[in-house]
Amino acid sequence: MKTVLFVCTGNTCRSPMAAAIANNLFINRSIAAVAVSGGVFAMDGAAASKNAIAAINADLKDHRAKMVQEEDLAGAHIVITMTKSHKSHLCAMYPDFTHKIHTLGHDIDDPFGASLDVYKKCAEQILRCLENLVWEEYI
Repeated sequence: MKTVLFVCTGNTCRSPMAAAIANNLFINRSIAAVAVSGGVFAMDGAAASKNAIAAINADLKDHRAKMVQEEDLAGAHIVITMTKSHKSHLCAMYPDFTHKIHTLGHDIDDPFGASLDVYKKCAEQILRCLENLVWEEYI
Protein backbone atom coordinates (compact mmCIF):
# COMPACT_ATOMS: atom_id res chain seq x y z
CA MET A 1 0.00 0.00 0.00
CA LYS A 2 1.43 3.37 -1.05
CA THR A 3 1.17 6.45 1.16
CA VAL A 4 0.29 9.89 -0.21
CA LEU A 5 1.12 12.75 2.15
CA PHE A 6 -0.86 15.97 1.69
CA VAL A 7 0.69 19.10 3.20
CA CYS A 8 -0.69 22.56 3.96
CA THR A 9 0.15 25.16 6.59
CA GLY A 10 -1.68 24.25 9.80
CA ASN A 11 -3.09 20.81 8.91
CA THR A 12 -6.60 21.77 10.00
CA CYS A 13 -8.25 22.66 6.67
CA ARG A 14 -6.82 21.93 3.23
CA SER A 15 -4.60 18.91 3.80
CA PRO A 16 -7.09 16.96 5.95
CA MET A 17 -9.81 17.69 3.36
CA ALA A 18 -7.46 16.59 0.57
CA ALA A 19 -6.57 13.38 2.40
CA ALA A 20 -10.22 12.50 3.02
CA ILE A 21 -11.18 13.30 -0.59
CA ALA A 22 -8.21 11.29 -1.91
CA ASN A 23 -9.02 8.29 0.27
CA ASN A 24 -12.56 8.22 -1.17
CA LEU A 25 -11.14 8.55 -4.67
CA PHE A 26 -8.67 5.71 -4.04
CA ILE A 27 -11.50 3.46 -2.87
CA ASN A 28 -13.72 4.35 -5.85
CA ARG A 29 -10.88 3.77 -8.35
CA SER A 30 -9.43 0.70 -6.59
CA ILE A 31 -6.07 2.42 -6.12
CA ALA A 32 -3.88 0.70 -3.52
CA ALA A 33 -2.97 3.84 -1.59
CA VAL A 34 -3.79 5.66 1.60
CA ALA A 35 -3.72 9.41 2.08
CA VAL A 36 -2.48 11.13 5.23
CA SER A 37 -1.81 14.78 6.02
CA GLY A 38 0.47 17.16 7.84
CA GLY A 39 1.37 20.83 8.08
CA VAL A 40 4.53 22.84 7.69
CA PHE A 41 3.57 25.05 10.66
CA ALA A 42 1.00 22.86 12.41
CA MET A 43 0.17 23.07 16.08
CA ASP A 44 0.35 19.40 16.98
CA GLY A 45 -2.95 18.13 18.29
CA ALA A 46 -5.23 20.86 16.87
CA ALA A 47 -8.60 19.62 15.64
CA ALA A 48 -9.78 19.88 12.05
CA SER A 49 -11.77 23.00 11.29
CA LYS A 50 -15.53 22.55 11.74
CA ASN A 51 -16.08 24.04 8.30
CA ALA A 52 -13.55 21.64 6.78
CA ILE A 53 -15.52 18.75 8.26
CA ALA A 54 -18.84 20.17 7.06
CA ALA A 55 -17.53 21.05 3.58
CA ILE A 56 -16.62 17.48 2.70
CA ASN A 57 -19.18 15.74 4.90
CA ALA A 58 -16.48 13.43 6.21
CA ASP A 59 -15.63 12.09 9.61
CA LEU A 60 -12.60 14.13 10.61
CA LYS A 61 -13.60 14.43 14.27
CA ASP A 62 -10.60 12.33 15.31
CA HIS A 63 -8.17 14.27 13.10
CA ARG A 64 -5.35 15.97 14.98
CA ALA A 65 -2.94 18.33 13.29
CA LYS A 66 0.63 17.15 12.91
CA MET A 67 3.79 19.00 11.98
CA VAL A 68 5.48 17.31 9.03
CA GLN A 69 8.70 15.59 10.05
CA GLU A 70 11.47 13.97 8.05
CA GLU A 71 10.11 10.50 8.79
CA ASP A 72 6.75 11.48 7.26
CA LEU A 73 8.48 12.39 4.01
CA ALA A 74 10.60 9.24 4.14
CA GLY A 75 7.51 7.07 4.58
CA ALA A 76 5.47 8.72 1.85
CA HIS A 77 5.59 7.55 -1.72
CA ILE A 78 4.52 11.01 -2.90
CA VAL A 79 4.06 14.34 -1.11
CA ILE A 80 1.49 16.77 -2.49
CA THR A 81 1.50 20.32 -1.19
CA MET A 82 -1.36 22.80 -1.35
CA THR A 83 0.86 25.67 -2.58
CA LYS A 84 4.15 26.24 -4.33
CA SER A 85 5.44 27.92 -1.15
CA HIS A 86 4.72 24.76 0.87
CA LYS A 87 6.70 22.80 -1.72
CA SER A 88 9.58 25.29 -1.58
CA HIS A 89 9.62 25.14 2.21
CA LEU A 90 9.73 21.34 2.28
CA CYS A 91 12.37 21.15 -0.44
CA ALA A 92 14.55 23.61 1.49
CA MET A 93 14.09 21.76 4.78
CA TYR A 94 14.39 18.25 3.35
CA PRO A 95 16.44 18.36 0.12
CA ASP A 96 16.80 14.57 0.02
CA PHE A 97 13.08 14.28 -0.73
CA THR A 98 12.62 16.90 -3.46
CA HIS A 99 12.03 14.15 -6.05
CA LYS A 100 8.78 13.15 -4.35
CA ILE A 101 7.37 16.61 -3.49
CA HIS A 102 4.75 18.02 -5.88
CA THR A 103 1.91 20.55 -5.90
CA LEU A 104 -1.64 20.04 -7.08
CA GLY A 105 -0.77 22.13 -10.13
CA HIS A 106 -1.83 25.48 -8.78
CA ASP A 107 -2.13 27.02 -5.33
CA ILE A 108 -5.16 26.09 -3.25
CA ASP A 109 -6.14 29.16 -1.23
CA ASP A 110 -6.40 28.72 2.53
CA PRO A 111 -10.04 28.91 3.70
CA PHE A 112 -9.03 29.19 7.38
CA GLY A 113 -11.59 31.28 9.25
CA ALA A 114 -13.83 31.75 6.22
CA SER A 115 -17.46 30.80 5.65
CA LEU A 116 -18.68 27.30 4.91
CA ASP A 117 -19.22 28.33 1.27
CA VAL A 118 -15.53 29.22 0.94
CA TYR A 119 -14.57 25.84 2.42
CA LYS A 120 -16.91 24.08 -0.01
CA LYS A 121 -15.33 25.90 -2.95
CA CYS A 122 -11.90 24.91 -1.65
CA ALA A 123 -12.99 21.26 -1.36
CA GLU A 124 -14.39 21.36 -4.91
CA GLN A 125 -11.11 22.80 -6.18
CA ILE A 126 -9.15 20.04 -4.40
CA LEU A 127 -11.49 17.37 -5.78
CA ARG A 128 -11.11 18.65 -9.35
CA CYS A 129 -7.32 18.64 -9.03
CA LEU A 130 -7.24 15.13 -7.56
CA GLU A 131 -9.62 13.76 -10.19
CA ASN A 132 -7.40 15.13 -12.94
CA LEU A 133 -4.20 13.56 -11.64
CA VAL A 134 -2.98 10.47 -13.46
CA TRP A 135 -2.37 8.53 -10.26
CA GLU A 136 -0.61 5.69 -12.06
CA GLU A 137 2.26 8.10 -12.81
CA TYR A 138 2.79 8.75 -9.10
CA ILE A 139 1.87 5.63 -7.19
